[in-house]
Amino acid sequence: MNNVHCMFCGHAIDLGGAYNDYEGPLRCSVCKSLMTVRVEDGHLRSMAASHQAGAAPKAQRSQAQNT
Repeated sequence: MNNVHCMFCGHAIDLGGAYNDYEGPLRCSVCKSLMTVRVEDGHLRSMAASHQAGAAPKAQRSQAQNT
């Protein structure tokens, strides 16, 4: 597995070999959203939006600015 796509903006995130066996946070370098991923033997097993503080998706940010 070389990359995964951000579930918020679709940006391809290069994982390289360092993430062959990894479970934890992953931040998109484009939209700054935080996801939790689980990679086993180089294969993505799960990906979810993280409950930790991170950037809100663009639609939520624009709504917050209008209030």
